[in-house]
Amino acid sequence: MKYVKKLKLVLEKRIKRYHEDYTNALIAEMYEEVLHRSLLDIGLNSKWENNRSHKIGEDIFEESIGRISCKSGALSKDSVEWNGSRTGKYETLAEKLEFLSSDHDDYYFMLAKDKKNIIDKNFKYKVLIFPSSLCKVNELNWEEKFSRDGKLSGWKGTGNFNAKIVLSMSGQLWTTLPLDMVEHIIEIDGNPV
Repeated sequence: MKYVKKLKLVLEKRIKRYHEDYTNALIAEMYEEVLHRSLLDIGLNSKWENNRSHKIGEDIFEESIGRISCKSGALSKDSVEWNGSRTGKYETLAEKLEFLSSDHDDYYFMLAKDKKNIIDKNFKYKVLIFPSSLCKVNELNWEEKFSRDGKLSGWKGTGNFNAKIVLSMSGQLWTTLPLDMVEHIIEIDGNPV
């Protein structure tokens, strides 16, 4: 993606302005709008609706990129973890995996942060850009997980990345992706000047 360097400059500027007024981490619709406006700033044809939609997958559409999913991720030393869709309405693991691996988006533009940095008011982020096809959960090896009392508590998937489906959270998907699999990592210092 030839525009990554330009995008870093405008994203960082907008995130610094956000943190001039706010000490809460940049998340959700606020991040979507910051990314949308940054894409426009660098001349891309970004389309975003300010309707607090919770539809699955696409948050922004841009002609040359496709459907962009804006996620927030938690950084660790060598990976990022994020939550995904809830699968409570699907009964079997096969149904859940089919739904989760369906074609909902083309790229992730994930705003990832180290929780300690945010608590310490050190607003450093990484924007992780990668194709959503990189983490299709139907390509993992899945096994059942049980609670201490022997009841099914969910499933754990392992492979090139890891995932879990937690039944106590309405069957929510949690994904952990190694950072070395990420196509582009944009380092952002969002601390105001």
